Amino acid sequence: MHEGAIAEALVEQVRRWLPADAVLRRVHLEIGRLEHVEPSPLRLHWTALTLDTDLGDAELVIEHVPLVVRCGACGHEHEPDEPSYLICPECGSARPEVIRGAGVVLRRLEADQPEGDPDGHPGRRERAQAQ
Repeated sequence: MHEGAIAEALVEQVRRWLPADAVLRRVHLEIGRLEHVEPSPLRLHWTALTLDTDLGDAELVIEHVPLVVRCGACGHEHEPDEPSYLICPECGSARPEVIRGAGVVLRRLEADQPEGDPDGHPGRRERAQAQ
């Protein structure tokens, strides 16, 4: 089950890209069908990792991306019924080129920037480093 490792990497990336003092509302994630990632365990790991943190109230929004392949022999594009069976239905070749549906992509963060001191009020990262 690699959902735990994905959730850990996701938390790391969110912290990297979230502006200081921003309040995270939603994390938009795209998961390709080829990855075999189950949403329920991923959400469970996300919740466990962010519980009682400044990311704990954020919603994890998952978009599933269908697998689309192009045959390297005849050029036919199709969505395989089963991601483990990538034989071309037109020519029978086993030379698939993945067009869509691979990878886990952090697509977008939705956050609120609190009104406050625009003159350099220390953000989350600066406070963490000072401690």
